[in-house]
Amino acid sequence: MKKQIYDEKNGMSYTLHGDYYLPDLVLREEEPTYGKYGMLRKQFLKEHRSARYQYMLLTGKLNEHLNQIDQEAREQVEMLMKQMAEKKGCN
Repeated sequence: MKKQIYDEKNGMSYTLHGDYYLPDLVLREEEPTYGKYGMLRKQFLKEHRSARYQYMLLTGKLNEHLNQIDQEAREQVEMLMKQMAEKKGCN
């Protein structure tokens, strides 16, 4: 028996494990680049939304979500800092 096979119908390759061919699955997960706010969100999800955390972790969407949250939070902080500086006349 061949160690690996390729199915042209679905475009997937399979590897022989014992008596069965199992699909070669790879999660295409985004690199984690998040900082403080992403880490805080991750901690919140783990402690208070564990099912959602597990789902995103298993589907490879967790890092993408945490990167997005971190970026949005940083943009909001920057906007608030500018507004506060304008109100205080610190331009």
